[in-house]
Amino acid sequence: MSNIVNKVRKSRPSSGKQVKLNLVHIEFWSAIKVGFTIQIALAIANLVGFFILWLVASKTGLFSSLSGVLNAVVGGSSSSVASSLSLPRVMSFAVALSAFNILVGTLLAGVVALIFNAIARIVGGVGVGFTNNQ
Repeated sequence: MSNIVNKVRKSRPSSGKQVKLNLVHIEFWSAIKVGFTIQIALAIANLVGFFILWLVASKTGLFSSLSGVLNAVVGGSSSSVASSLSLPRVMSFAVALSAFNILVGTLLAGVVALIFNAIARIVGGVGVGFTNNQ
């Protein structure tokens, strides 16, 4: 078996050219655009996740059982958990959270690019290797 593996490894030509480069600068606006794009994707995932979580909690009766537990603990008739955790209220919270995440994430992408550029000036960048395997 090992003889077959050795023949397969030997039969592959190693014609790939290897290049080593240093990453010394990240363009600020490119980092902002990439950060914004990633945050938009995460915001969409956040909204879908909140909707699915609310849907599962609503269909399984979690809200009504939680309301019963709170009424027993507090004593008396408190407001229903199902009415305070309605779909419009949950989704508006998810939208607000997503907007905050987009803003903060985009700004952090720019700050990280500026910090990387400052450190790269001191240490000379990050070594990156590329190969051309055809």
